Amino acid sequence: MTVYIDVLITINIYITYFTLRAAAALLHCKAAFPRLAAASVSGGLSALAALLNTDILVSLTIKTALTVLTVLIAFGFGSVKKLALRSFVCVSVSMLICGAAVLLREFTGTDVIFTANGYVCLDISALVLVVSTAVIYGILCLLRRIFDDPANGEPVTLAIKANGGEAALSAMPDSGCLLRDFLTGKPVVICDPDALESVLPPSVRAYLGGSTDDMTGIRLIPLTTAAGSSTAAAFRADSVTATFRGTSKQLDVLIGVCPGALQNEPFDALIDPKLLF
Repeated sequence: MTVYIDVLITINIYITYFTLRAAAALLHCKAAFPRLAAASVSGGLSALAALLNTDILVSLTIKTALTVLTVLIAFGFGSVKKLALRSFVCVSVSMLICGAAVLLREFTGTDVIFTANGYVCLDISALVLVVSTAVIYGILCLLRRIFDDPANGEPVTLAIKANGGEAALSAMPDSGCLLRDFLTGKPVVICDPDALESVLPPSVRAYLGGSTDDMTGIRLIPLTTAAGSSTAAAFRADSVTATFRGTSKQLDVLIGVCPGALQNEPFDALIDPKLLF
């Protein structure tokens, strides 16, 4: 089988993207689309390692190292434990995909599937690739609409501890609340600063007052609402606990503060409903 480098890279960009999405779903973590796109391109380029003539142990070592790099781009560092776990899951998912391709080739006798050093290449046209991807994406969107639990509109209580204080907020699940910190990939819960008075870090309090002398612990997150565009000052709390449908869950999120973003609303915060499950 003739392997064309452009097809090899393109196929593995697609495979890397879905591998990262699968790993994120299994680990209940999020990554912003720009990070996923960049990581997918990195994974596609790393497929050039399939052309190396090495034994299986060396190939696995190279693939693992390249996967760690891809995971860093997609999800950020976080911690050694998180990086190791995410990398392990991504390598496992990737190996499952490669194994499935090998089984398919063996059972069907097709010669359009080629695997080497843990990477997959398909001898298909770009048109077939695009149409197949569109069909698969449509099926996944349909299944998501059917099986996703619609939590929009149901009340949530947030208990936030930070700076020696504690605040209780009423939050509204909103599927449009998809803010993420670009560097860490952590979700951002948008809150009314008045409801956070007892837990606001001094640097955030000063920033809200118009001072930028001390930006310690502050992440600036671009925010677009119906009222226009602004910037939220996000910080990490000691703990964030969401109580929803009688069940409590610890959230790994940043707390975003933006004066006026929730003006005249009957709740104190907006939260992505997917964080509740």
